Amino acid sequence: MMARAAREHAVSAEVKPIEDGFLVPPGHPGAGEVTAGRFVMLPVPGVEPSPQFFRYSAALQGDPRTSEFFILIATPGGDPSAAPRALPHLERAFPSATVALLLDARTGWVRARVSALKDAGRKELAAGCVAAVLAGASWDESDPILVELDEEHFAVSLVHGSERWHAVIRAQTAPGA
Repeated sequence: MMARAAREHAVSAEVKPIEDGFLVPPGHPGAGEVTAGRFVMLPVPGVEPSPQFFRYSAALQGDPRTSEFFILIATPGGDPSAAPRALPHLERAFPSATVALLLDARTGWVRARVSALKDAGRKELAAGCVAAVLAGASWDESDPILVELDEEHFAVSLVHGSERWHAVIRAQTAPGA
């Protein structure tokens, strides 16, 4: 049996950070405020305090439509199950946004689970946003950053400029898959 050739498809996108901070329930001390370190204490009904989030807008190059993305991670020393428990509450509070849960990360590689995607091209944009979290929050200068979203794999090359990331996202399928 002959193995099929690897499939590779690339798209370009602009990925722009909106805000980052921590999800907190309404009424939590500091809810709705911005800390001295510029972290937003974003009140979302039903969440427990502590999941860290990164919020981005992203668009395919040349497409005026933007999509909104939340990338969630558990805070260091926090409850690692708080972020997964926050997913349905965040999806209800921001129904048009795509939510990705960062499960594991190392230099140059990240694995995440992503919520249901409604539009074509959003998985590539989600991969670009997840890679931007690694590049911006973890100072990961790898090129590309390999992103595993659910069962799909992407190689993301990022260039930072003018408060946004230019991303080239290559969807990859392993030979014989």
